[in-house]
Amino acid sequence: MNREKFIINILLNGVRMPLKIRREDEEIYRNAEKLVNRYLEQYRRQFSQRSMEEILTIVAYQVAVIASKQAMNENIEPLAEKIKELNNELKELVTEK
Repeated sequence: MNREKFIINILLNGVRMPLKIRREDEEIYRNAEKLVNRYLEQYRRQFSQRSMEEILTIVAYQVAVIASKQAMNENIEPLAEKIKELNNELKELVTEK
């Protein structure tokens, strides 16, 4: 893996931010930029009467929900894999008889 770091410019809510990242992580940061900007635009339209601070809070919460769901899925994955293995073993035992 390439551990070389370089600077990318991210634009969030009209604010340009230079970030020094590992080259192999660039796609992750670019996708995160798109995700945040997509939610900003969606919630600006949906909650046009709200302040930008409130909209940013809603966006932060939405991104946290996505991260929490992802973490839960990662925690469940080893258990799901073990259940599949046990299910296959049971199928083998049933078909042997």
